[in-house]
Amino acid sequence: MAHDTTEIYVRDLSEEEAVAWLDEVLEGLEQVREQPIVTYEGQHDGATIPVQITEHVRDGPYTSLWFNTPDVPWDSVRDCARAAHAALGAEVLCYLDRPEEPWILLRMIDGEATHVDERDLDGL
Repeated sequence: MAHDTTEIYVRDLSEEEAVAWLDEVLEGLEQVREQPIVTYEGQHDGATIPVQITEHVRDGPYTSLWFNTPDVPWDSVRDCARAAHAALGAEVLCYLDRPEEPWILLRMIDGEATHVDERDLDGL
């Protein structure tokens, strides 16, 4: 399935921790913008990948990592969430691209994948 962008939400992730993980995933990672949204760029398979990092999304405990390109190292947003969870050990959420249930998220926690309702979460 082709996607235009990929966004995941990681619980209690600092910008520094996000950058450390992204530096392992992307080549030549560097900060390109600080305001209004912190943005980094790196390379993967010759493509430039911009990533916006937003801490405390909606004043909650999650940090958004938004890959603003279809060219990402993963086949799906689910694969991205799984990779982030495996590397960071933190809870990771992502939307499932289900138009009929846009509020349902994939939740990776303690090595397990479940589906949760966004309305049941605190601060997303």
